[in-house]
Amino acid sequence: MLQDFIEEQKLVCEEFDSRYIKVNEDDLVAIAKQTLTKEPIVGLRKKPDEDKVAWFIYGGELEDGKDFFDIITVKELEEIFPDALVYLALEEGFRFMIDADEYEDVWREGAL
Repeated sequence: MLQDFIEEQKLVCEEFDSRYIKVNEDDLVAIAKQTLTKEPIVGLRKKPDEDKVAWFIYGGELEDGKDFFDIITVKELEEIFPDALVYLALEEGFRFMIDADEYEDVWREGAL
C-alpha cells in the first residue's frame, strides 16, 4: 500500500533538498513497460501535461514514438515497478536513475 512509502518518500525529499509533493494512488505516471528489463531505470518529473502526467519512467535509452509510454496510476505502478515509488514525491525538475545493483543517482535539472 502507498501509505507504507510515505516516510521513505519524505526522507528522499529531505536528502535531495526537495519539497515533499503528496502522492495519491490515482495520480498518473507514464511508464515504458517494455523497457523495464533494461538498465538503468530512469524517472523524470516534468510539469504535468494535458493528461495530468508529471512522471515519465523508462529503462535504458529514451526512445521516440507516441506508443513508447503507457499511462497508468500510481497504484498500478506499485504492482509493476514498486522501486520507483520512493521518488514520486520529489518536486518538478528532479530525475532519478537506479539499477539492480542498488546504484542510485538523484538530481535536479530545473523545470523540465
